[in-house]
Amino acid sequence: MKRGRKFVYWCSIGILAGMLVGCGYHFAGSGKYPAGVSRVYITMLKNRSGVTGAESTFTNDLIYEFTRNRPKSIAKDRSSADSILTGTIGRLSVQNISRSSISQALERRVTGALTLRLTSPDGRILWSSGAVVERQSYAVVAGDKPATEQNKSKAIDKLSKKLAESAYNRLTDNF
Repeated sequence: MKRGRKFVYWCSIGILAGMLVGCGYHFAGSGKYPAGVSRVYITMLKNRSGVTGAESTFTNDLIYEFTRNRPKSIAKDRSSADSILTGTIGRLSVQNISRSSISQALERRVTGALTLRLTSPDGRILWSSGAVVERQSYAVVAGDKPATEQNKSKAIDKLSKKLAESAYNRLTDNF
């Protein structure tokens, strides 16, 4: 009887492993770049958000995300790349999400939208992201506008990292 249970156990493990491999399961961001791309040059993002300096923060976080996942895939210049990643920060909007009264917010949320396009050096579009949207909340400090602005700035930094990770994962998804 014990021998039969072992057989069933090992068959179950084998079937489960086969299902995971067969269904294409993989970790987010572990797929390949589209269209056989291996070296990516990332340009400075365009900033249409109205937040001064956001383009530098968002571009640096995007480069970091690529470097963190595939360090050798970043091209130092256009001439050594087989693709060019361009993009636009479309908006950074702020909404109140909780209040202590009609005129006093306790917490706000910043929402960011980013669109990206991967092209070949001759200009052919290899991949386009559509809108990549993320959100990050931050505390409003009553009567202390500088502290609230500092919290907002930290939230935008966190939002930038989230957008970079989401964009990278979307680029490398092979569905």
